[in-house]
Amino acid sequence: METPIELELVGKKDDMYALKYPGLQVPINVNFELLEKFKKSTEYIVKESSTFLKNQEDPWMGTTSSERIRA
Repeated sequence: METPIELELVGKKDDMYALKYPGLQVPINVNFELLEKFKKSTEYIVKESSTFLKNQEDPWMGTTSSERIRA
């Protein structure tokens, strides 16, 4: 893989951050400390998605209320 690898910050829930990694369909979840290591690394570029910037307080995972679950 070419360096630097571009990661996209797509969400946050509690103290975990969701990063979209190239080639993976599911975002990887990291804590603040690891996010900062990615940001400071020369091997990675972390960009904030426009959706993340708009919805910083909304959880990146959907709710699991009984209204949303269907059998």
